[in-house]
Amino acid sequence: MIFINEPRIRQLCYNMNLGSTEPKFAILDDGTQVVTKLFNGPEGNLVLFNEYFCYRLAILLDIPMPRSGVCILDNSSEILDKELATPKNYGKAFFSEFMPKVTKLLPSIITIIRNKEDFVKILLFDHIIFNTDRNPGNLLVRFYKDDKSLKVIDHTHVFINQTFWDSTCLRRAMDENDLLDTKVLEYNSYLYEMFFRNLSITKEILEKEGLLFKRRINRDIIRLFRGDGG
Repeated sequence: MIFINEPRIRQLCYNMNLGSTEPKFAILDDGTQVVTKLFNGPEGNLVLFNEYFCYRLAILLDIPMPRSGVCILDNSSEILDKELATPKNYGKAFFSEFMPKVTKLLPSIITIIRNKEDFVKILLFDHIIFNTDRNPGNLLVRFYKDDKSLKVIDHTHVFINQTFWDSTCLRRAMDENDLLDTKVLEYNSYLYEMFFRNLSITKEILEKEGLLFKRRINRDIIRLFRGDGG
């Protein structure tokens, strides 16, 4: 198999032991350390689409995420443990740049986070992608002396049926106006409450950010996701 443009995984190192999708720590050809989810992983390949689509959408909306994208695992990649991958996993994978010096979100540190106001964007973003899996493990704090900032990761379990959706169930969800469903608030309440106690989030603030979202995303922009080499 020959792939053009996408970076290759030079070395697949170890399991991160995080979650049901079994992400792996890897090193790309250029030396970048990444966390990757492989083709034909334990929850199927919609995982990869969900991650990539949500990353591209997040960048459009200025949601703070580590650099991510598509990479390749092939027969020239060094696999340090045969349990990590087999030839059935060769092909396109999703990667997110590894972030050292991060900590899970805690209520006690919200006040010192530089970009804590970005939570408003994250809240609206979760409703757009129907993310009922926002938790302290996928909203991390980059903890440098001069940079304590939020970073969002892990959009595996999004959309109405998470890793089992198809066009029919998505269309039905839109027709039923799932954007107004309260499940996102209910399922993510533990994490959201940390911010609600530390930030004043009004209807006016949400409406203002919502207008910016509408200006930045539309059908034509999303179609470009397939044709710009990403």
